[in-house]
Amino acid sequence: MGEAIADISAADISVAVVSYNTRDLLRGCLNSLRAREADGEASLEIIVADNGSGDGSPEMVRAEFPGVRVLETGGNIGFGRANNAALEGASGRYFCLLNSDAALLPGALSAALAFLEANPDVGLVGGQLFWPDGRLQTSWGDDPTLSGVLAEQTFWSVLTRKPDDAPAAAEARDVDQICGAFLLLRRAAWLQVGGFDPAYFMYNEDVDLNVRLRKSGWRVVFLPTARITHHLGASSSADWQKRALMVSAYNQSRFYYFTRFQGVAAGRKLRACCLLGAAIRLTGWSVLALVRPAAREKVKLFREVWRQTWGMIPQEAAAKEGKSL
Repeated sequence: MGEAIADISAADISVAVVSYNTRDLLRGCLNSLRAREADGEASLEIIVADNGSGDGSPEMVRAEFPGVRVLETGGNIGFGRANNAALEGASGRYFCLLNSDAALLPGALSAALAFLEANPDVGLVGGQLFWPDGRLQTSWGDDPTLSGVLAEQTFWSVLTRKPDDAPAAAEARDVDQICGAFLLLRRAAWLQVGGFDPAYFMYNEDVDLNVRLRKSGWRVVFLPTARITHHLGASSSADWQKRALMVSAYNQSRFYYFTRFQGVAAGRKLRACCLLGAAIRLTGWSVLALVRPAAREKVKLFREVWRQTWGMIPQEAAAKEGKSL
């Protein structure tokens, strides 16, 4: 798995940052962590788990941030598994999961840390995310539903969305889900649920984690005073084949989630929703490609998404596991 994590002195927070070809953004992320530590917000142990980046990310971290521990996973093992590996030997009193395309604004760590210390029944705190231009970004939400997936796949959610649909709150509040770009967890809560479920390659592992924490009796809280800049989708690719793999991975993760927590029938309905969505997009782009040749890339993309989504098979074992949670 690469470089082993050595024994270190305990810190307030152990921070895991998963890296995959986001070198420049990763630099900004680490600079923000160092700035928060220099401001006295918390003492940090920082571990970067690199999933086989080809842009020199590990070398940059070693050269510019000698106090940061680099764990090279040996390849793209997935977001959840990389975070699990990073925190396996961590010693902090609290665990932080921070995306490489995110940067902590002043006061973010101290606010989240103080809230956890004042509320021992809270297992996870998340903050308010902002786009780089300062616009509000969706940071929390309700548990996923099949009706929500259907609305998304048929564009109904887009047609009915209002300009201020990004959820906001003026005060701390208990929520179902916190976006995984920034999570501050109580160490005991993370260890109790066993971290991320490694069955998720990417996407929805944070959704699953939130559910399992709540089922284990922990509160999940959105804290607007903890503010984070988030670029969102920095590891995405413009190449249609890579995009198809990412969209299909997203569908597969949702498929596993619904199968696990709601049973095989729900998994099949999720699959049907995703197939419908792919078919709608494939049809639309195919028509457009008749007059705009550039649209043919989208046709290839959604043809591949439809093919991979069709091949998803309900996971009986996952459904049984979900019933026991």
